[in-house]
Amino acid sequence: MSAYLEYFTTIERVRSIGPRVMATTLSRHRAEFVRRRWVAENGYLTRVMVPFLDSEEEVEVDIDEDAGLFRYRSPQQRSRIITRPLSDIVLYALRIETWLADLCGLIGIEPRHLSQQRTRVPDHLWHLGNARIAGTHDFAPVFVGRLWERAPASETTPALCDPVWQRGGVVLRHRSSTENLLHDHVMRSLSDFIRVEDGQDIFDANAFDRVLRGFVVASGESEPDQFFQKNRLKLPNFLASRELSSERAKIIKVMWGTTGKAPPEMSWANVNRLANTGYQSFDDAFGGSKARGEIIEKTDRARYRVRRNP
Repeated sequence: MSAYLEYFTTIERVRSIGPRVMATTLSRHRAEFVRRRWVAENGYLTRVMVPFLDSEEEVEVDIDEDAGLFRYRSPQQRSRIITRPLSDIVLYALRIETWLADLCGLIGIEPRHLSQQRTRVPDHLWHLGNARIAGTHDFAPVFVGRLWERAPASETTPALCDPVWQRGGVVLRHRSSTENLLHDHVMRSLSDFIRVEDGQDIFDANAFDRVLRGFVVASGESEPDQFFQKNRLKLPNFLASRELSSERAKIIKVMWGTTGKAPPEMSWANVNRLANTGYQSFDDAFGGSKARGEIIEKTDRARYRVRRNP
């Protein structure tokens, strides 16, 4: 499994990311987390639990950093001194900011679109930055959510509904969730996008881009032949889906009709009355008859329909 996912699992297990954690919390991934600077040594335990008869007893330890050892007196045989590696009682600070910064790089968030206010709800919600929707000048916010079931809604809801987010984004979690979020945000598991190939962490940018666009298909699958979700349009004659302006999307929404049925034939007067975009004609809205013809076809002298399969 990717080290990014292993670290996410680790920080999900602790009550808070502030206090120091023991080496056992990091388990077999400790060396890798240290190498990546996602944790840092931060002191030692001064007392440990040791076997005593059929139970355990807490004893004070003597630390010898030069020798890399700690010692304690056996509670069962007071004359006996037990010696153990100092690494067994090292305490570690979780450096989640470093992990988040590395995650931004893996996702590919452009430096000038990195968050200037990363922590939105302490211990629970971070804003990584705004990820570019491929081939556009549009950006969607990307968040990381931790222990969401314990996160106070009184804090997470205002953070996600902040008007600073011009469109819905993605909240990355440790595991999948079907929870609906306000402000058109969606939740996805980080594991949906990260895999390991030849020992390297790989981020599935194509799958992530489809989520940002508002249309989700499984990793590795191609886009459907046609769809229309939010401002994203795919028609059979398109090589790939396109992001429409909000005004053009209003026009298509009026003309889309019911999925599975032939699109309705409509005059510009009827479309304009319902969409009320300010455009003077289909050609005005879509940049001329040739560009318009890629999306809207003429059926007779005064009526048009969206170019799509019935």
